[in-house]
Amino acid sequence: MATRSAVELLDRLFTVLAPEKVDALAKETGFIQRKRTLSASDFLSLLFQFQGNVMGCTLQELCGKLAAQHDISVSRTAIDKKFTMHAVHFLQRLVQELFLAQSTLQLTSHIEAKDWPFSSIRVIDATEASVPDHLKARARKTRQTPVKIQYEFDVLTGRFTFFHLDFKKLNDASMGAKRVPFLEEKELCIQDLGYFRTQSLQEIQEQGSYFLTKFRSNAYLAFENPFPDQYPDGEAIQNTLYHKIDLVGLSRNMEPGEILELEEVYFGLKAHFPARCILLSRDEAQTNVRLDSIDRRASKSCKKPLAIVREMAGVIGYMTNLPETVPPERVLELYRLRWQIELLFKTLKSHLKMKQFKLVKLERWLCHLYGTLLVLLLSQLIAYQLRNMIWEEEAKEISETVAIRSIAREGLPKLYEDFRHKKKAFETFVHSMSCLLIKTARKPHSAQGTALKRLQLT
Repeated sequence: MATRSAVELLDRLFTVLAPEKVDALAKETGFIQRKRTLSASDFLSLLFQFQGNVMGCTLQELCGKLAAQHDISVSRTAIDKKFTMHAVHFLQRLVQELFLAQSTLQLTSHIEAKDWPFSSIRVIDATEASVPDHLKARARKTRQTPVKIQYEFDVLTGRFTFFHLDFKKLNDASMGAKRVPFLEEKELCIQDLGYFRTQSLQEIQEQGSYFLTKFRSNAYLAFENPFPDQYPDGEAIQNTLYHKIDLVGLSRNMEPGEILELEEVYFGLKAHFPARCILLSRDEAQTNVRLDSIDRRASKSCKKPLAIVREMAGVIGYMTNLPETVPPERVLELYRLRWQIELLFKTLKSHLKMKQFKLVKLERWLCHLYGTLLVLLLSQLIAYQLRNMIWEEEAKEISETVAIRSIAREGLPKLYEDFRHKKKAFETFVHSMSCLLIKTARKPHSAQGTALKRLQLT
């Protein structure tokens, strides 16, 4: 049953990349205006052969790949002329079409998530594709500039739920707020401090969803004062309605590794937003690492950190509206899943070579960015669905990073070629790729356990 679902997913997903649809989209965006030796589907196939990385190869290598794989003979000049703004818009639209297509698919969730109070685990973060410092002056002539990518996906299904690429360094909290109106009920949003904004958290709760975030060391936390001071007329004095919590004093009394949940806590000096507050005490080594990080950041920014930031270096604070049925230990385990997006960015930058940079014209630079993102989105979605299938059928947990890398490098180029030539290879792909991934899978009773298995509430 799980295998059948994976095959159906590929079948429906690849309809977006059908040659007739790709060629029609190319005409619509102006990328292909009349019949050419190199079609839009040929160009897309070429991107998949290089995992979208058209920066890490020469024009001659691109010509050689076309000649060897597709029997298409073109010159370096002809290839270079294909990298236009029309090509950029073509790839941009493909990414958008893929995003819309996968958002409507019925994806298989991880089988271990059936008893949880939330239906999905959305993790958001941002990364940059930057120009190296020693090339910034020369890059101005090519108009190549740093790009910031906002990315959110569901850990349970692999579905990407928010995506934004921009050349401006927009504030993470502002960008994160844009996805809130599109949340569905009972979704869990995990985010780091860059996205912390009390108003956004309130809106997430109003949507009937859940949030889990760290809060800053100097955050205002308070208890409600049962006996506030009053004016002569009996009205309560506003600044006495709450008592500020002494986090520094609490942290000094905590043992290394201790988990402490504070009851009936209100966040924000003005908002007074009620939420669960969980504190985790770091050990000495972790505290020293945190202090070194604070010092490095202060040295880089030339700003002296607040005293409370150093005093709170030994404690991590978490804020959530998850129900009490999720104990503090499980809340901390959930937040560890945020690291999945860091691994995803490592795959994008290191294995798919998105961070690779050389001086080329702007259009080729943008095709490189959208090409690698297209490969990542496809590979990630397939990898997470295969992970769920293998867990259900074999009770083994595969590495999502290894799966994405294997699919992007070996699986996707051949799969697309078979598909565009009307070869039904989806079942063969699912079987062969599953066998490959199972060889490096981890059993659920291994010493480390599995990330999702540890989160069970029963």
